[in-house]
Amino acid sequence: MPPPQAPRPPVADTDGQPTPSPVRALGLGSVAAAILALVLAVLGGPASFSAGLVVVAFFMGRLVGAMVKFGAAGTLSSPARVSLAILISLAGIAAGQLGIWLFARGEGGVLDVGTYLASFGPLVPLEFMIATLSAWWSAR
Repeated sequence: MPPPQAPRPPVADTDGQPTPSPVRALGLGSVAAAILALVLAVLGGPASFSAGLVVVAFFMGRLVGAMVKFGAAGTLSSPARVSLAILISLAGIAAGQLGIWLFARGEGGVLDVGTYLASFGPLVPLEFMIATLSAWWSAR
């Protein structure tokens, strides 16, 4: 029986650039969504600036779509990139809205999350729609 061999070190790219992959696309898109979800929660909660939330939703979709496209760089088909970017953007909007609701609860609010979000009228569905469209546009 031959002696066990030591594991081989990973092969580095010749140009030193990170290798594109679906996991990298997911990671970059998720980081972008998390940062902008925090911005959404701060603007909608402590700053009480609801008019700017649609703008943040637009930039969330654009940034997430661009990061997914950059991270995938040819490893995912266009429909797969678009689907991933849309899902990440929608999760980011939902996380931001949940953050706004949690801030309201901390200030003495008593509404459940569904009733609270419905109290904003068409603003929340508009945020989801804008984020979806801009993610679709950016990740194509």
